[in-house]
Order: sequence, then C-alpha cells, then structure tokens
Amino acid sequence: MHHFSKRATAAAICLASSAGASAGVGFETADGWKYSTDGWIILQAHKQNGDSPDTTGFRMTSGTTPSLIAFNVTAPAVDGMTLSSRVGLYINAQSGEGNFRNAGNVGNTGAKALDPREIWAKLSAPWGELVFGKAYSIYQGEPVLADASVLAGGLTGYDNVNTTNALAATFNAGYMYTNFNAGLRYNSPQSAPLTFSVGVYDPSQVRNVFAGSGADRTNSPRVEGGAYFRHQDGGFKLKVYGDFTWQRASHCLTAAGLACADDTVSTRGVSAGATADVGPFNLHLSGFGGKGLGSVLMQDLDALDVDGRERKSRGVFGQIVYRPTAALSLRYSYGRTRIDDTAASQGHLAQSHIAGAYYAVNRYLTVYGELANSRFSHNPVFQHRTDTDYATAGARFMW
Repeated sequence: MHHFSKRATAAAICLASSAGASAGVGFETADGWKYSTDGWIILQAHKQNGDSPDTTGFRMTSGTTPSLIAFNVTAPAVDGMTLSSRVGLYINAQSGEGNFRNAGNVGNTGAKALDPREIWAKLSAPWGELVFGKAYSIYQGEPVLADASVLAGGLTGYDNVNTTNALAATFNAGYMYTNFNAGLRYNSPQSAPLTFSVGVYDPSQVRNVFAGSGADRTNSPRVEGGAYFRHQDGGFKLKVYGDFTWQRASHCLTAAGLACADDTVSTRGVSAGATADVGPFNLHLSGFGGKGLGSVLMQDLDALDVDGRERKSRGVFGQIVYRPTAALSLRYSYGRTRIDDTAASQGHLAQSHIAGAYYAVNRYLTVYGELANSRFSHNPVFQHRTDTDYATAGARFMW
C-alpha cells in the first residue's frame, strides 16, 4: 500500500525529477513511439465543525487534489537522448460558479472547468534531464510529495468551508504550496546517490490579498534549486534534501495605493528535511524559513504586510505512516507555521493535526477516512482565532 501510495503521489505532484507518471493504459508503435494515459477520480464527503459559522459546514468535493486525466508521449531514442512529454488536465467534482465554489449548479460550473496544471516536455540523456513547460516547482516539493493527504482529505484553506480556493491539505501549517509553474529545470543524473536540480520559473506577483498591498512588476525569473541524497540498505531507505527559492518584484504599493518604503521587494526561502522507510514505518520531518513568502500559498496571500514590507515566516511538518498490512496504511501528522507580526500587520501561529486510515481494496481502488484539527491564533480570513475539527471519508479510483 505504501509503495502504491508513493507512486500515486509522485504522479500527483509530477516533480520533474521523476521519470513521469506510472501509466495505466498505453501502447507502443512499431517504430518505437510510446503513448499512455493515466489518472484518477477522487470524491469525498467532508464535514467541518468550527467555532464560528464560517468554519462550519458540509461539502462533497474532489479533495486536496482534483481528479486527473493525463496523456504521455515518448519519442524513440536518438543519439542516446529521449524526448518525452506530459499533459495533465485536472477537474473538480463539485458544482458551482468557477472551479471551487458551491453556489449551486448554475452557469459555468466547476465540473466544466479544466485546469491544465501539467504541460511539459523532458529531454533525457546520460548527462541528466532538461524539463521545459509547466510542472511543479522545486522549492518545498518534498513535503507535498510526502503528505498522505495529497490524494485524500486534508484541510480547507484557512478553515473557510466555503472558500473559493480548493482544499489545501496540511498547507495551513507546516509547509507551503508553491504551485505548478512555467519554467526550465535541469536534473542531474538520477542514478547517483547525490543529485541536484536547478530551475528558472515564471515569476509571481508578491502580495497580501487580505490587505491589498503588493508588487506587480517582474523583470527577472524566479530561481529555485535543491540537493537530494538517497541511501538504501535492505529494508531501510533514506532521502535527505535541502532546497531554496529567490525572486524580486517591483512597483510596490501599499493598501492605500501609496508607494512602499522600498519599490522592490525580495522573496527568499530555504527548506530541508528527511524521509525514511524503516520496516513497516515511513517517517517524514521537514522545515522551512523565509521572508516575503507568506504562510500558505507562496507569495500570493500574505507575503507582505499592509505597508508592503516582506514578512518573515517559518514552519515544521512531521508525519508517521504505519503499514500493518500491505493494503492498510495508518497515518498521523503535525504541522505548525508562524508568520511574524510587523508594525502594520498582525501575524499568526497555525497548527494542524491529521490522523487517517487508507485502505487499498485492490490495485485500482482506495478508500480512506481522516480526522483532523486546525487552529489559528489569528485567522487572517476572519480576523479572529479559529479552532476547527474535520471528518472526511472518500474514495479514489486510479489507473
């Protein structure tokens, strides 16, 4: 079950360092072209009980990750090099205006909105890999890959049950979601124990959507990189990593529309962690720290204060998975993120606990249940403390 879940998670994130998703349906032509399709359908019932009406409700949704259908093409090898490509189309099951709202089955419903998160090509050669297109970024990809909720339940963004955003796994606390981005990435040869990746990406505006401040002009790409060490000895597997991100944006304006103290803001962050398999246990521990990154979605929600100053944030995420049988996985995770106060904006401490059970009925069908709690010392959506309990039951069909 753990191997199956990790393979599925790798497909979900589609980190460019991997060889690509494991295809379920495909064929090969006589001259060596390969075509395949893979994907999953996810649906879950999700009940929140919060300490305010805005954090209490019931939804039936696609879960942390939307359902997916993906298409893969690999060309015949030429001069020792292979070109492959992937297009992944994501879709949410819930009804409503836009992708993620439950405003009723009217208008342009979420079930009609395709989200093309993955559109990339990869050149593989003995000297490594070049990946160009839209794929998941390098920074903090490892905790996303490790999180058992990435293809299951998790939490809603800032505990807002009717949020216009999708469910956001444990991104409320412990690590940040850096998103799928257009860019060019190099991966060193993956056969070595020590590997590295470096990439340049389409930059983002740096904002505080709650306060209205932001820097919206980008004159250079975002740069990210990571180093990874893998070791295996019998039933023991270890992966240790460290990564970073850096970017600038200019034309910074305050919430009042005035010029910030500095016209240019810089965002920077580092993270590190380890994942280990020891017999029936899988353990993960990671942490991050940064400035101008924010606390949930990198650079997009609360990276700046009201006056346009970069905010400091840091977090830690830990998870233990126990596999009593090949089909059953039991999980507990804890995450916490702190974003500091500034002279103009109040910070917060966010904490999350998730316990889950994931059962593989067969190689294609998994059912799961999760219980969770999320706490904010000062929830930036509702401007007060929140304490929210979650109960989720769902199913996933994967091919």
